[in-house]
Amino acid sequence: RDRGGRDHGEVKVVGGSGDWRRDLKDFIEKNGLDERTREALKQLDKPKVIEVMGIDGGRNTFILENVRNPDAVVMSRIKRVTSS
Repeated sequence: RDRGGRDHGEVKVVGGSGDWRRDLKDFIEKNGLDERTREALKQLDKPKVIEVMGIDGGRNTFILENVRNPDAVVMSRIKRVTSS
């Protein structure tokens, strides 16, 4: 466990269908993400994808409403989770 109490062996999922790969497909489709963003998501491991999609109980949301550029939002999330 880290200092935040997270056990890195198991990923906490509070939303989604229970199948993170299906959730990823839905996330891409519902937010209209482009090829570059889709490929960047597919390069991430499961815990990072779950965090980016916002189904880990964190601050991110699954549906990107009222954003001008969903791809930019997702790429920013990817950058944040890969730099930590």
